Amino acid sequence: MKKYLLPIVVLVFLSGTSCQEKIDIEKEKEAIMAVIQEEADAFIAMDIERLSAIYVHDSLNTRLAGSTIYAGWDEVKTLYESMFEGFSEWEDPKNWKENAILKVTDDYAWAIFDNAWSWSVKGETSKMVNIQITFLEKIEDDWKISFNAFVSKPEPEEEVEVGEEEPEVEETE
Repeated sequence: MKKYLLPIVVLVFLSGTSCQEKIDIEKEKEAIMAVIQEEADAFIAMDIERLSAIYVHDSLNTRLAGSTIYAGWDEVKTLYESMFEGFSEWEDPKNWKENAILKVTDDYAWAIFDNAWSWSVKGETSKMVNIQITFLEKIEDDWKISFNAFVSKPEPEEEVEVGEEEPEVEETE
């Protein structure tokens, strides 16, 4: 009987672990990117209710904007509402995400990507690209944003051909 006990225990253990539902990482990445794009789309629509639906509503929800940290959904919501005022002048705003890197676990994820915008004001078109860093939590099967940061993306340096001289900089007193 003893020689059969160990194989039975191993078999029960293995069958129990193989029945655990595995997450479909690609499906989760698609769902995460949909939430992240919804954030931009809701911002374009200046719809605070849509934004509210995709954010974690707790005191640890955080937004880094420039060098200012907004802590808690109430502060983040107030920031969005104040941003709507300046944004209302934008004509035909568009947003897209590029070069995404995502890390997904069962209930937490983070994403880093280029966050690109284009818009016009009084017929003059502008474009901006920054780096967006977003942390998400899975709450009742829905991904929600718990941290968002937007970091300036440095402009690429102008390359100088070999043999070309750097322009001289005139010193002033």
